[in-house]
Amino acid sequence: MKTKLIILFFLSISYSMFAQVKTIKRKDITDIHKDWVLIKTISGTYGIMSQNGKMIVQPTYAKIDRFGVFNKNMALVKSVSDTYGFIDTSGKEVIPAQYALEEIKTEFPSLYKKYISK
Repeated sequence: MKTKLIILFFLSISYSMFAQVKTIKRKDITDIHKDWVLIKTISGTYGIMSQNGKMIVQPTYAKIDRFGVFNKNMALVKSVSDTYGFIDTSGKEVIPAQYALEEIKTEFPSLYKKYISK
């Protein structure tokens, strides 16, 4: 038993020293699910992960905005190629990240209708 605890201790230290993601608690995300955290990789991309390690949103976005800005159940995401789309509260990309920010701002109702209110 003591050997297992020592091994577990060293594994946890090794994991924390070599982890390639930084976790960020954000209220809008924890309001959706108390176990979820925003993560940032060493390459600077963002995703959402549960505290038990399950990836909810792959860390492929340059930015994940707060939920509720455009719609209470969606968050604006920015791709690494500077285009925008939306994820929903399950982590699914519901409006593809292929639009210019200005287009998102001016055309959100029609995009919502096209992808969400089919």
